[in-house]
Amino acid sequence: MTYQNERAPAAVNGRGARNGGERFHVQNASAEPLLQRVEGVQRSGNGWRARCPACGGTSRKLAIAESEGRVLLHCFCCGDAAAILAAVGLTWADLQPPRHLPESPEERRRARRAIREAGWASALAVLSIEATVVRIAAAQVARWQPLSEDDDRRVALAVERIDRAAAVMVEANSWRPAA
Repeated sequence: MTYQNERAPAAVNGRGARNGGERFHVQNASAEPLLQRVEGVQRSGNGWRARCPACGGTSRKLAIAESEGRVLLHCFCCGDAAAILAAVGLTWADLQPPRHLPESPEERRRARRAIREAGWASALAVLSIEATVVRIAAAQVARWQPLSEDDDRRVALAVERIDRAAAVMVEANSWRPAA
């Protein structure tokens, strides 16, 4: 690889994540495609600085870093990450590692179960928050204190979110793989 200034590419290693006792390999995203297309790249701290291809200029106002498996970028002038990527002909997907779909039936079952469990966890979190909103409103009504229009709208939103979370729980619980 050729670079415009002296610097070495960051080491990008996979990391393991635990999920229910299973160990899954997670690849990290890489800033390398972006670094190869921007000008004036210079190593800076844990990342790089470069000239912004979206807003131009000669100063290195674009900060690029890799952190926790993600690519981070910020222009201190325009602040438009999508425009920066578009200016060099990239998308966020170009910076992400390729996806590896589960190959064996057992891997697919584990992946579907992990997705279902993530849906359940999200639905339970929503139910917890929205049930608290409904409980507070019910306590106010029980004291014969009417709800304001804003409170009434918030309770209606809570009911809508509870209904959606319940649908996720029912759908996830009743889903069975096709034989």
